[in-house]
Amino acid sequence: MKRAIFSGSLRPLFHARAIISGEIHDPFVAGNILESLLCADPSAHSQARVLLSSFTRRSAFMYNTVLHAYLCNDLPAYALPLFLEMLRHDSTPNKHTFPLLLKAFAHIRLLTSGSTLHSMILKHGLISDPFIHASLIHFYVSLGFFGAAHCAMDENPSPPVSAWTALLSGYAKSGDLIAARKLFDEMPEKNSVSWSAMISGCVQSQLPCEALSLFQEMLATKMAPSSSVIVSILIAMAELGALQEGKWVHALLERNQMFLSSNLKTSLIHMYIKCGDLWSAKQMFEKLRDESVDLWNAMIGGLGLHGRGREALQMFDEMIGEGIRPDDMTFVGLLSACSHSGMVDEGQKCFKSMRILYSIEPKVEHYSCMVDLLGKAGLVWEAVETIKMMPMEPDERIWGSLFGACRVYGEMGLGEAVGKKLVSMEPNEPGLYVLLANLYALAGRWQDAVGVRKMMKSRGVGLEPGCSLIEVDGVVHEFLVADRAHLWVGDIFDKLSEMARVLRAEGCVA
Repeated sequence: MKRAIFSGSLRPLFHARAIISGEIHDPFVAGNILESLLCADPSAHSQARVLLSSFTRRSAFMYNTVLHAYLCNDLPAYALPLFLEMLRHDSTPNKHTFPLLLKAFAHIRLLTSGSTLHSMILKHGLISDPFIHASLIHFYVSLGFFGAAHCAMDENPSPPVSAWTALLSGYAKSGDLIAARKLFDEMPEKNSVSWSAMISGCVQSQLPCEALSLFQEMLATKMAPSSSVIVSILIAMAELGALQEGKWVHALLERNQMFLSSNLKTSLIHMYIKCGDLWSAKQMFEKLRDESVDLWNAMIGGLGLHGRGREALQMFDEMIGEGIRPDDMTFVGLLSACSHSGMVDEGQKCFKSMRILYSIEPKVEHYSCMVDLLGKAGLVWEAVETIKMMPMEPDERIWGSLFGACRVYGEMGLGEAVGKKLVSMEPNEPGLYVLLANLYALAGRWQDAVGVRKMMKSRGVGLEPGCSLIEVDGVVHEFLVADRAHLWVGDIFDKLSEMARVLRAEGCVA
């Protein structure tokens, strides 16, 4: 039967008529009234809850409608009491109830309640339902119980691709790319969501080359990449500085006339900026600009990254003039731009305007930018005062910025204290030991420098080999120090030697 949804203005009239006629006791009519209320105003969950309690006969559809409203309004904790009431009123959960409950229980990490749902799903014979099965596996992986997720997978003799993908996504998000790739290779069928989960997992684990390799495999299967895949690939190309490949993806988007979401627009601009093509980023921005604050933030941050602090401030003024309200990331970009361009006064004005003009409370990222700005300008003790007035504990980035300023401007006493603090905060970070040892060496304190090296060795902290990326003829090459680098240097040396031999033969050089 087709369900009728009443408009917001007619709902009270139909509700009153249903009460007078007695039709309010018909679950179908009552469910329509409840659904029309939440369709007109999804935030009216409290009113919907009261309305539900007034019905003598309640169907699973009514409870599902209110459960959905709770999730839409980010109120997952309300789901369990409602479910218990549903059971008390003998309203049998159906296949639409369990995914909603599992999603809510995953949010509030109710393992026991989720396990109870698992038993009910088996009892009702619903484990073969693709949506329920995928939701159950997602519930377990969200809480980190991968063994239980595998058991749930085995309970269905023919797990749907959505269940495989849910387990794969869990491994990828947890950073276990080895398990994720093994599962990915075992999947009997892959869809665009599966590829997206694997590719985004590589990007999140800072493995951009692996992400590009997977993308090439995906294209070889003739599967059209989704918007989420393209976003991940653009991020990978930005990290690699692979401009030519990024332009190819941009052309692919235009050729397939893909809808450019705000996220996709921002990723495109970010890719051009990180690859050093600021001109193309500006062209893209002017072509795609809209009221999305993320798009403006990307351009403001990009201008700052390229040392165009004045242009970043001008763009911010233009953004305000168009009625777009800035957010906290806008000011991260602005303060970073001021730091890169050495604009201390402008940075301090931006920092003060956050709270006064836009009611945005500074976060640790904003304080980090301010410390970096002051430190680079040689205002080391002003940076210290900024740290003292922070309402939260300073993180490693803030202490790192201060430490760098101390080394550059010769504040050895303060630098030593900050360096030791950094080493205690990140004892497994080899670069910090090296920087502290270098600080002692600059001060001529060789014994202390040797002591830091010995401490590093005794703690088993080793230096990771340096890694470089270079794009040649549209191909990104990656090599390590003392790996392929000596071959490149050898090739150059051979060419120079040959050139010198020819010049000597022609009498151009002695």
